[in-house]
Amino acid sequence: MKRHPRWARSLGAAAVAMCMSGLCALAQAAPENEARAVIKAVDRVLLSSELAARVTSLPKRAGDAFRKGDLLVSLDCDLHRAQAAKVAAELQGARLKMENAKQLQELRSIGALDVSVAESDYAQTQAALRIAQLNAGRCSISAPWAGRVVAVHVKPYENVRQQQELIEIINDSRFEAEVVVPAKWMRWLKPGTPLDLQVDETGTSAKAKVAAITPAIDAVSQTVVLRAAIADGSQLIPGMSATAVFNVPTNK
Repeated sequence: MKRHPRWARSLGAAAVAMCMSGLCALAQAAPENEARAVIKAVDRVLLSSELAARVTSLPKRAGDAFRKGDLLVSLDCDLHRAQAAKVAAELQGARLKMENAKQLQELRSIGALDVSVAESDYAQTQAALRIAQLNAGRCSISAPWAGRVVAVHVKPYENVRQQQELIEIINDSRFEAEVVVPAKWMRWLKPGTPLDLQVDETGTSAKAKVAAITPAIDAVSQTVVLRAAIADGSQLIPGMSATAVFNVPTNK
């Protein structure tokens, strides 16, 4: 039996999920140039802790805006800074031993093996310092881009475990729409096709164009899912619903 690639199965599962929400039925019943759509944020991420530590600061709350590089979560870093300082001192000692070994070799007091061992110890201590510095750097989580806070899952002074969810954020300047359309539209629909999104919640409209068409057709409803890039999403919120109006070519 022929197996489909993993990405095709994932896209197929997405189409099924949207059909279960009723969008497929709406796509079949809609006029020939209209289809239902759901607004989504292109960048939406749930940040987790890379360390087990205590939360010391949460400057942002749900709904707050932030700029790229702003501090979102701060964890207690005293232990990791102390470890980094300890390894830095060890690195200095390893460097002195290596330099001394090289001087002794020039005097023919020790052999090449002793110098190699000293160099190896120095390199290992350098690596240990890099690890300690990386751990110390993980105590502060900064915003990867400008956006807004969706939800905060922890509180100040709470002890968190490794990989625990901390804060969910979105980029509120990049939005797209997922649209379910009849599969027969693929005769004229292609990436770059323009469309208008008439947003239900606000009554406003937004310009968009087809960014990609998923290469999987739902066998039951004969519909396909496409992604539409939105030019201006300043008045949009993820989860909004809309009617996508296409300019159907006359020679379809």
